[in-house]
Amino acid sequence: MKRRTIVLGDLHIVRDTPSGVLDDLVGLIESHRGTRIVIAGDLFDLSADHPGEEKRDALEGALAAQPRLVSVLREHVERDGELWLVGGNHDASVGEPAHAAEIAKALSLRPDAASRVRTSPWFIREGGLHLEHGHLYDPDNATVHPLMANVRSLGVHFVEEFIAPTGAFRYLNANDGTPLKLLVSAFKWYGVRGPYVVYKYFDAAFRALASSGPFFAGADEAVEGTAREAEFMRAHSVDETLVKSMLELRARPTMESLGDTFRRLYLDRVGATCALLGGVALAAAGKRNEALISLSAGALAMSISWALGHDRYGGSVPDLLAKGAAKVVEKTGAKLVVLGHAHREHVDATYANTGSFSFPRMPQGRPFLEIEGTEAFPTAVLRHVARSRA
Repeated sequence: MKRRTIVLGDLHIVRDTPSGVLDDLVGLIESHRGTRIVIAGDLFDLSADHPGEEKRDALEGALAAQPRLVSVLREHVERDGELWLVGGNHDASVGEPAHAAEIAKALSLRPDAASRVRTSPWFIREGGLHLEHGHLYDPDNATVHPLMANVRSLGVHFVEEFIAPTGAFRYLNANDGTPLKLLVSAFKWYGVRGPYVVYKYFDAAFRALASSGPFFAGADEAVEGTAREAEFMRAHSVDETLVKSMLELRARPTMESLGDTFRRLYLDRVGATCALLGGVALAAAGKRNEALISLSAGALAMSISWALGHDRYGGSVPDLLAKGAAKVVEKTGAKLVVLGHAHREHVDATYANTGSFSFPRMPQGRPFLEIEGTEAFPTAVLRHVARSRA
């Protein structure tokens, strides 16, 4: 590579992010002066920290709330470093061209230094290196068009309608489990607040259903996204063939289909369970005929539900992203695809995932990637920052 490059992702910085996370991030940046630092999406968690706010206001608020981070990024760029920011599903504003001015204003860079800041709402391609956040291969977080994110995905809907109001942030790292598993966890993780967490889950689920299928407001966004493709190609020096190939590889958003949303939320299984429990209650009350009807209906519904598949997700998030990366390599000729989103680090010859810097899963510490090799044939090495504090 022309310049030493490190990539990290999924920091999900909010106003009450633990100081240890910020200490370690600042230390990493300060120890890599003159390098290219790439944040591959979800630097901020705007959907959790600023739910429902206009996107420009949310970005301004996130930047204003982190003066120490803004200061170290400014110093990094002013001292000949580069900063690349890719928009994620939780901070799409970071990558949008219309919001570049807010980032430049927050960093207060000289004109020559400002040229070393690059943002992208979708992907960045340099030689054989392909960088993006990765949520577009995840149906629950895919958007109608990669260059538009005004209509909420199912994942962002749940963050804004469930996680933000309840403070149930542990679900950010458990986004592909079944409802039964997640709801049982509510009582384990949140104790006396468990019933409220469960209530808000179902409230968010039925609100999602009411916004899906024929009620999904994505048609105009798809048209507007298509109109922005030419601008994206000019800004990032990529051709139409690559853009069209990437469009074909993205997942279809779950909420485009009422049936997909209903099944994804396992509401058929919830209804069947209620019928079975109701049948038991009726039997205990001596209402034999009504109990038989309720139990039969519940058993039939549950049988049909299981026949449709135990796992409605179609694989874990890491699996979906690995498959997406393999398709990018196959269809576009990329030599190394680097993604985030999965919160699980991974490195092989053609695909690397940053994992989550703020929510590390391995005992070695907070993960990041260093890109080595040549521009035409890049490779990734997984490294870690020792955690100074929790």
